[in-house]
Amino acid sequence: MFPPILMIGAIAVVTAIYPFVVYFGINYFAPASLALMLFVLLLVRFLLLGAHRRVAQFVQLLLVGVLCLLVVWFQSEELLRYYPVLMNLGFAAFFWFSLNTDQPLIERFASVFIRDISVHAKRYMRGLTKVWALLLLVNSGISLYTACCLSMKQWALYNGAIVYVVYGTFTVCEMIYRQHYKKQHANKAS
Repeated sequence: MFPPILMIGAIAVVTAIYPFVVYFGINYFAPASLALMLFVLLLVRFLLLGAHRRVAQFVQLLLVGVLCLLVVWFQSEELLRYYPVLMNLGFAAFFWFSLNTDQPLIERFASVFIRDISVHAKRYMRGLTKVWALLLLVNSGISLYTACCLSMKQWALYNGAIVYVVYGTFTVCEMIYRQHYKKQHANKAS
């Protein structure tokens, strides 16, 4: 049996390449089989991460479960395309609703590595959380467009590759800007 961390990593990879799994798998498997595979993977990840203690994770799993049931009920390969829309909306909601807490999502991530986070850094992380929420919301709209208006090939290309290039480019640009931001506030402090 695989250690849980390897299982979680494998599930993350498969769900990341989900559009390609659907694109190539639809020739060999019924839509219901692909939907069942997706739901089982997400359920296993949910249980391994102990996410059942978090309401947001449970809601996300419930939404994907409903989508999978609709795919099974209608035997619809088109409905399989809406998974990236739900994921982007779900993550946008996670980021956005975390702004109503004392520690937005980006700050929670950072606090794993950094003990004392300065006021300037907290302000920056709150802003970055807003930007990620907006980026994910915009991407959910693009994913929706690709799901309902483009070919399966175009949908798979965008949701399985192009979006990761966009997110990667954004992350690199943010890291470069962050260095500039740090220097700017270091100069003001001195």
